Amino acid sequence: MNIVLVRHVETEANKDKKFSGWTDYPITKNGSIQRIKLGKEIKKYDGNIEKIYSSPKNRTKYTAIHLSRILNKKIEFIEELIEVNFGIFEGKTGRYISENHSEIWESWNSDFVNYRVPDGESIMDLRNRVIPFIDSIIERDEDCIIVSHGAVIQTILIYLLNFDLKDMWRFQVKNGSYTEIEYTDGFGFLKKIVPVD
Repeated sequence: MNIVLVRHVETEANKDKKFSGWTDYPITKNGSIQRIKLGKEIKKYDGNIEKIYSSPKNRTKYTAIHLSRILNKKIEFIEELIEVNFGIFEGKTGRYISENHSEIWESWNSDFVNYRVPDGESIMDLRNRVIPFIDSIIERDEDCIIVSHGAVIQTILIYLLNFDLKDMWRFQVKNGSYTEIEYTDGFGFLKKIVPVD
């Protein structure tokens, strides 16, 4: 079974280095260019993909719809694939948060797996939301594309490759990039991580 994990293209929040989990921002000009490049890359999977799943956020829809047209596959929008809810961090830069919410910033940085940002989620909350859906794909042995967000993709990678959740940031997942995992008999094999920039 092959799973291709696609991160949405660049938004204004990504460009400005703002946290944007559940908040949608407009796609940048660069994001539109990334979408075209990504489509050319993903075309090579034509005939090898059974389904496209996507987070229902605008930035992932924008990316998934383009891939759907190229591969002539329907999209199923899955709530569980929405990015982690960054709570009071939403719409703010790391610098702003560290200067104005220093205790919360330090708590999150010291234990981002378990610490729940006020009005948001922890990475463990995200994991507990995403992994049952991934298990259902494994049960169906389904070759698919999943269009989602940075932390969601990193969480899926960690799970499929059997790493510790605290190591998720070791995988750089750029906007518009895709990652291919081959998963067989409980073993995940990282085939490629491809940025489009």
